[in-house]
Amino acid sequence: MTNPVMPNGFTPTVSSYSLDDPGGVLRTEVAGGAARFGLDWDRGPQRYQVTLILDALKFSVWTAFYHHIIKKGAITFDMRLDSGFGPELHAVNIMPGSYSAARTGGTAIVVSFVVEAENKVYEMTAADAAGMLDVYNTYGAGSNALLQRLATFALVDTNVLDF
Repeated sequence: MTNPVMPNGFTPTVSSYSLDDPGGVLRTEVAGGAARFGLDWDRGPQRYQVTLILDALKFSVWTAFYHHIIKKGAITFDMRLDSGFGPELHAVNIMPGSYSAARTGGTAIVVSFVVEAENKVYEMTAADAAGMLDVYNTYGAGSNALLQRLATFALVDTNVLDF
C-alpha cells in the first residue's frame, strides 16, 4: 500500500526549516587521553522542523488531511523535504506533541510540526559518496555544470541520429 501524499502546493517555508542529527555516534571519556568515538548504529531517522503558511482554504484542506487521512501524523505519509539533495519525497511521521497552528494578524495560518524521516543520503552507496567527493574536489563549484553537461551529452547529443 502506498503512503498518502501531502496535498499539492503545500511546501514548507525556508526560514523555519531545520533538521537535527541522526544519532548513532558514541563518545567515551578516557582518563588522561583523548575521548574515543565509535559508531553504535548507522542510518536512523532525523527530525525536521516544518512550517507551513496556509490561507483559509489550504488550512481547511490541511485539517482534513491531518485529522482523517494521516490520523494526526500516526500514519506515515509522503512529503517533500530537503535532506541535502534538493526537495524530494520522504516518508514521514509527525512527532507527537509537536503540532501547532496559529492565525496571524491577517488571513494566514501558520502550521508548525516536527516530522521524522530518514535522510535520502542512505540511498547512495559508499562508492557513490566517494565519487561525489572526488568530482567536487576536482571541479569545485563547477561540478554541477559538468554533471549537467554530461547528462545532456548522454541523453540528448548522442541520440541526435536516433529515429
